[in-house]
Amino acid sequence: MSLTEKPVPATDAEPEKPRRLRRLGVRLVLGLTALWALFLFAHLILAGRVWWWSLIEMVPPFALLVPPVLLALCAIPLARGRRWRLWAVHLAVFAIAYPIAGLNLSALFTGPPGEGDADVSVFTWNADYWHYRWDDADEFYAYLLEQDADVYLLTEYLTRTDRVEIIDDEAALRAHFPDYELVIASEMVTLSRYPIVESEALDTEALIDADDPGAPPADDPWREYWTTKILRTDIDVDGQVVSMYNLHLSVPVPTGEASPLSAEFYEYVRSQYQRRSSQFTVLNEDIDANPHPVFIGGDLNSTILSAGVASLRDRLDCPDPDSVMPVSWPSIRFPFPKWWRLDWVCTGPGLGVADYRIVSSEGLSDHDAQMVGLDIR
Repeated sequence: MSLTEKPVPATDAEPEKPRRLRRLGVRLVLGLTALWALFLFAHLILAGRVWWWSLIEMVPPFALLVPPVLLALCAIPLARGRRWRLWAVHLAVFAIAYPIAGLNLSALFTGPPGEGDADVSVFTWNADYWHYRWDDADEFYAYLLEQDADVYLLTEYLTRTDRVEIIDDEAALRAHFPDYELVIASEMVTLSRYPIVESEALDTEALIDADDPGAPPADDPWREYWTTKILRTDIDVDGQVVSMYNLHLSVPVPTGEASPLSAEFYEYVRSQYQRRSSQFTVLNEDIDANPHPVFIGGDLNSTILSAGVASLRDRLDCPDPDSVMPVSWPSIRFPFPKWWRLDWVCTGPGLGVADYRIVSSEGLSDHDAQMVGLDIR
């Protein structure tokens, strides 16, 4: 610089680019927050109403809380003085998502659900193709006997080759449980130390026509597997009749080799949507007409995001076990973490939950089991 040159005065031009980038970042955070809020509202509107939303219902529910938390963190360096307003929006979105995120933060401060000593113990479990496909029969029955429950609600009483196949293990069941009454329907097995007054398999025959997507495959001789996924058993507990609903509802999405890029994948999702909707319909109708206290237990193949689970939670008490994030699947055989709770229990008026635990299946099933102590009021 020569002695005659004058220094260029400082201007605000230098920080203008960072300010523009920050404003762009704030707009991006606001836009993504708005899109996520719209997604949540779309879920509340579309779940259970359109078949293709079944894919969203199977997302790990806790994932709904990740976007508002990440967006709130992004607001820290971007928004500066306005970050509190952004955080208020993120908190509102978080509050919308939390009830359907499958978390039970109250478990940090309280014990397991309980209202007194149990009158009836119930063990409910998807046995994963019984012992025919994976397990040793002696180990399988030793595990069941170890539970020492008053009532067993068991499903997947079947095996599989290229399709599901009927099995006959009734003699072994009666030999291992000589003091229990037994009911078998479709793929459900109910065992009870208490007298069984009546039993009924709830089917969807009246709701699905032969040419509907959810009709049983024409070449499958075991039609009942597709139409009957609920077994109601009324038991007499010291003069009080209690209805036990044993459930294994249809899986909403393929878990095998079908590719999401194939038409076959989406045809299956559509078919299963109709089957599942019909199963929830016949279940809710039977509960509404049932004069007895009701207990529902089993593999609903549904997360808390499911409209079917929401319908049960609206009319029944569906407690959480003593866990911050209750999960029950997959315990084995699948190459992803145990992030889903597909197994549920619910009670109606006249029954309380004295104890509720998700129990390890000890490598015998991809589903953990559920042990429930019921208090008859």
